[in-house]
Amino acid sequence: MTKAKRPWTARRIHLWVAVILAIPFVLMAISGILIAMRSVANVPVPMKWLGAESVPERLPIMAYLEGADGTRWIGNANGLNAVKTGVTQTVPNFDGQEIMGLATLQGKASPLVATRMAVWTEVDGAWQAVRRGRVRQVSQLSDGRVLVIAGGRGEMADGKPMVSGDGINWEPYMPAMQANRQLPKLDSPSVALHQFMRELHSGAFFFGKGPGEMVWSNLMGWILVLLSLTGLWMWFKRERQKASERAGVTAHSVMGSVSEGELKKVSA
Repeated sequence: MTKAKRPWTARRIHLWVAVILAIPFVLMAISGILIAMRSVANVPVPMKWLGAESVPERLPIMAYLEGADGTRWIGNANGLNAVKTGVTQTVPNFDGQEIMGLATLQGKASPLVATRMAVWTEVDGAWQAVRRGRVRQVSQLSDGRVLVIAGGRGEMADGKPMVSGDGINWEPYMPAMQANRQLPKLDSPSVALHQFMRELHSGAFFFGKGPGEMVWSNLMGWILVLLSLTGLWMWFKRERQKASERAGVTAHSVMGSVSEGELKKVSA
């Protein structure tokens, strides 16, 4: 007896698409949660896990500076290093952080260091964050002072140009601010579509950057994980129940055939 094929109804198509995509959805949700918590969950993973990238012998240089004492400072995606007379030292304070820029401070052997969300200087042997917010620029002025543009967390955060000679005392850099005021006012401000989508996706559009964004990503991510895993479990239980029912029907059919054969023998 040939088993009739089940038709591909909309409900059946929906079920199988959901089952196939459940695991990718779980991966997307968990990765989104970890991205949102990157400031508190800085866990290193092997570079060879990256899909399309080859493993280099050394990380690419992201920032470089030569000190007055001959020290060569090299910043990369994994921290800050000092090279002097053939000896290389890693600065522990910046382990796992992207170094966005370096600048010389007057009278100091250690440089001003810019990471993605802060500017650091060394005070009495300890590194301190002297400017916080998204770093836009670090550069050296002609008079030797350091210019830093940093502030806020979002893509369009208002970073103010600040200058310092020692890395500790900062003041607004008026020439830059006055020049900016000479620019024409925005008639109809706009941002790229992907920037707006990023705000919606991360929850920053509703709750702003920071803790609210992290809570939103965790909440939505774990809900998606829960729905995907419970959906898989219900599908698995249903398939197991159907298999059990089919096994019962088959056994019943076999027993019925045996009984019918025995009746024919008795009749004969």
